[in-house]
Amino acid sequence: MTNLNKFDTHESFYHGLVTSKVWLCEQLEVAMQNEGLVQPSLHVLGCWDNLLTFMLLIRKPKYYNIAHGYDIDPEAITNANKICGAWHIETPNVINHIVDVNLYDYSKCDNEPVFINCSIDQMDNNIWYDSIPKNSLVCVQATNVTNREFPWLIRQTTSSLDELINRFNYSSLLFADTKCFQYPVNSYNRYMIIVRK
Repeated sequence: MTNLNKFDTHESFYHGLVTSKVWLCEQLEVAMQNEGLVQPSLHVLGCWDNLLTFMLLIRKPKYYNIAHGYDIDPEAITNANKICGAWHIETPNVINHIVDVNLYDYSKCDNEPVFINCSIDQMDNNIWYDSIPKNSLVCVQATNVTNREFPWLIRQTTSSLDELINRFNYSSLLFADTKCFQYPVNSYNRYMIIVRK
């Protein structure tokens, strides 16, 4: 993600973000089970402070072979290392990388890689998807928020679930749905797809 140094870590615990991550965990776990994945490697792109990896590992200890978080912001990765600190000692290991996810080569990732990107709203493009190995399981979340100002910093807008479904090339669509968040201010929809590339 970009400009994350403007954020405080506590913002990742906002209701909409945590609820969206719980939703992702629930649906991704079902998809992985249905697809017969055993000891997959986890790759969270635009991970921010990598709370999502923390949640996935708490929910299913020992299920993943290894977990990686990728973010362009060094401060975010510093926070990610603190939040995921237990897994620097425990297994599976969590390795957080300071990288631009659009420039990283994912072609040599571990067996049965699972890729997650909940930050495409804040990215200028989706080049990252091109280097993901074919047949990988990929989960993407986006919103219909259009605000380019802080704190949203939207770079790509997604007006509907169908638009998100049609944005990526894949071999099979395993899950697609919308979750609506109604707040006094900043109500929005979050879209999620899970695919086999």
